[in-house]
Amino acid sequence: LAAVFKALGDTTRFRIFRLLIDQPQISVSAIAKLLHISAPLTSQHIKTLVHAQLLEKQRTGKRIYSRLDRTNPVVRDLIRTIQKSMKTEPS
Repeated sequence: LAAVFKALGDTTRFRIFRLLIDQPQISVSAIAKLLHISAPLTSQHIKTLVHAQLLEKQRTGKRIYSRLDRTNPVVRDLIRTIQKSMKTEPS
């Protein structure tokens, strides 16, 4: 559990996690473009999230896609908590 909090304690990794809640499967290059960071840096952040068992990677042709590991109960709880907080945040 400490690895989860350490991984999500980084703003960029938290933004990637939130992005994947709304876009269930997205390529590394698309994440990099949306977050205005380099693809290699994005890959490093994704590697950390995979190591924390928050994400899964899938290769399709030349592209690698990332998605939340929704089989992990911690991930499911985090998704619910984040979605709930997004609904209650003032506009």
